[in-house]
Amino acid sequence: MIGLFFWIMIAKNIRVWQFNIERTGAILPKPKFFLVINFVLQFFSGLALIIDYRVSVAAFVLIILTVLATAMFHRFWSIEDPLKKNYHMLLFFNNVAITGALIMLV
Repeated sequence: MIGLFFWIMIAKNIRVWQFNIERTGAILPKPKFFLVINFVLQFFSGLALIIDYRVSVAAFVLIILTVLATAMFHRFWSIEDPLKKNYHMLLFFNNVAITGALIMLV
């Protein structure tokens, strides 16, 4: 299920490709490069979890990706708008829970 979750997130994030390029570009140079690398790692790590192949390695890769994405995009404590702050706080703790589940697979 966790592997499938990451595949669903890839599909969602590809649908909003331009938005992701813009928000990643505000943080990193060459946002398209980093997004493609991220999606490829998510795809193959998610697949590894789905087919039960090298689960520890796949979970570790997804932990790194999730922690980095959370640190870059969901810093709710620095957001002033209450609705956006709450939204990013929910996403932050959602990612904490996903990271916890991945840690159990390592």
